[in-house]
Amino acid sequence: MLITTVGAVISVRDVGDNDRFITVLSPDMGLVEISVKGAKKLGSGNNASTQLFACSKFCFRERSGRYYLNSSEPVKIFYGLRLDMQKLALASYFSEIITCAVTSGQTANDIYRLFLNSLYMISEKEADCDFIKFVFEMRVSADLGMMPGLLGCDECYRSDVPLYFLIKQGIFLCDEHMQTRVLYPNKYNIEITPGMFEAIRFVCLSELDRIFSFRLSEGALKKLGKISEMYAQEHFERHFRTLDFYHSIAASAQYEDNKNE
Repeated sequence: MLITTVGAVISVRDVGDNDRFITVLSPDMGLVEISVKGAKKLGSGNNASTQLFACSKFCFRERSGRYYLNSSEPVKIFYGLRLDMQKLALASYFSEIITCAVTSGQTANDIYRLFLNSLYMISEKEADCDFIKFVFEMRVSADLGMMPGLLGCDECYRSDVPLYFLIKQGIFLCDEHMQTRVLYPNKYNIEITPGMFEAIRFVCLSELDRIFSFRLSEGALKKLGKISEMYAQEHFERHFRTLDFYHSIAASAQYEDNKNE
């Protein structure tokens, strides 16, 4: 029996001279690993559609618990990712998060849409990579059941005053209740402004097609980017190697920009 689904290729593993295994994020099947015979042969009809980060329509069959590609057709190729190493590194980081958090057979429509929207913003809209990273980290955490408490202070519910984001607990506390509930401040308790709290709430609760429709100051983005990164690593309980690579590429790009000024 043939199975048909649309999906995004989030990892590629070459086998021999011509074949490859691809991992596809499907909105209705979660993660699916598919064997692609002859993908790298000259003139193969499956070459473009099975490349990394391609969004394609796949038709495959199951045999002995494995999936084998029958045919594929590209829907969207994000060419802009191949022109910028920082963009490629960021997309790889998003893929690693998805790989560790989404399973086979899991409905993943929201994660699929978030991933494609993020790739589109990086590749086609020339959006700031750190901004896309902040939005993705907070929203993917929320969509996978790790949403922080967004009513305001966990005690009095105020959100019109500076708050402390307790990253490990996923809650916010105003200064008054921070003093009564937290005896020893640490690096996981970070003070934010009311505007920063609203940015986090907007990203976590808004419709997916609106989550990139706002802007942050450079200072706010720097702090929120640190928070979202710590939050994702803490609640996924994992250190992401692709994140280290992204930071190294970003630092090199910043160095070159400063040198050319």
